[in-house]
Amino acid sequence: MVFGSFLDLLRLRPSREEPAEDAETNPFALDEPEDALYGIEPLRILISPLAGDLQGLAARHIHDRLSGRMGVSITVADRPLTAPGADHNQPLFVSMAVDLGRRWLKRDGADLLIWGESVETQTGTSWRLRFLGRTTPLHPHSATISALERLEVPALFDDATGDLAFGTALAAVNVESADGIRARATLFRPVLKAATRFAEGDSVGTVAQCATAQACYAALLLLEGARTGEVRTLERAVSVYQGALILGEDAFPLHERAMIGTHIADALSLISAQTERPRLADKTVEYYRAALAMVRKEVFADDYAALKTRLGLALHSLSQATGEAVHLKDAAEAFSAATGIWTITDAPERWADIQNSLGSPLITMGRLTEQPGLFDKAVAVFLKIARSRSRTSAPLVWATALANIGSALREKGVAARNIECLRQAAEAFEQAGQVFVELNLESNVKVMEHQRDHVRLMLAAQGAQ
Repeated sequence: MVFGSFLDLLRLRPSREEPAEDAETNPFALDEPEDALYGIEPLRILISPLAGDLQGLAARHIHDRLSGRMGVSITVADRPLTAPGADHNQPLFVSMAVDLGRRWLKRDGADLLIWGESVETQTGTSWRLRFLGRTTPLHPHSATISALERLEVPALFDDATGDLAFGTALAAVNVESADGIRARATLFRPVLKAATRFAEGDSVGTVAQCATAQACYAALLLLEGARTGEVRTLERAVSVYQGALILGEDAFPLHERAMIGTHIADALSLISAQTERPRLADKTVEYYRAALAMVRKEVFADDYAALKTRLGLALHSLSQATGEAVHLKDAAEAFSAATGIWTITDAPERWADIQNSLGSPLITMGRLTEQPGLFDKAVAVFLKIARSRSRTSAPLVWATALANIGSALREKGVAARNIECLRQAAEAFEQAGQVFVELNLESNVKVMEHQRDHVRLMLAAQGAQ
């Protein structure tokens, strides 16, 4: 059977370099900052001098506003990422800067690059800040700010604006290691409170400053909602994003509007998963399709691939809500388009993420067509991912693969009336939930507990445990 070796994977424990939290004795251990921040590598932020800042004040000022926090290391680069006069409202200039910025991040071993430009407006000098992580995120648990977006702030901004800028930096860091996610969650909590007071107060500044501040605040809400599963927080994120689009109708270039639309779709998909509102699945697909129409594949290849992946996930959810298999075919085509950009050779981590997504429609197709063999194929896909992306190196990917294995085994257990498959499914959900506890992903933990308990009830009904 294809399941023969998968129980060995389930029983793997973290290595000595990645000790697990004891969820039974201290399930909320991550609430203590010292537990998450001491003894680990800090998040490394690199700040580039802003193009057009002739006095060289911006980078040092940004450094001073963001520094002094535990768990963060901030350095200033010796030169600007881009030349003065480049029009970063144009996609090509942004794309060139992103390519160069990724090389800088790799060279310096940094997690995030803050770069941008100093511009003169009718009301004074503005600093347009952009945030670039080492990789393009695929889901809100990783990051909720794209390199295509910006935060526009007044020159020599105050501490309150500094809190929003720091929160935006955290929302842009694409982390998947257990330590990284724990550290960001710990740093993020007080920053979100400060940013909320700032963003929900009276708006002062240019239209671009106010609109981008609202969009970045919405990103913070989305990140928190994705972590906790709080529907109110996610709904608030949607509302703030929509308000930012209205306020900044003329301030956002096309690719920035596309990213905001993407984040709205991200939030809707999470709300739909929490509340089981089928109509939201349809709306989510519309938002992703609209965003894809605004992002040029030849210019922003990574973001295009990420959008294709998100569209595939949304189409899969739509198929689950409607029972229409045609959406699964469209989902498979979207995932294939993404792997055409992120290949196993050039981007193995992203390829593995997408394979996780590609296996899930097999489960849904097996349920709709009543073909148990499709569940075996799905498990084979997820096992391949779990073997290639270990719990230590990529715990989020590993746990997601495990959760998907549990779903496939549960469906096969129901379809084939196989008690052993149900037992293995319950164990898979249990193990995935333990990793999500370690990652401080509360909404994922709740889903795993619900799935595990549901399978255990089925086993009890059949007189088996």
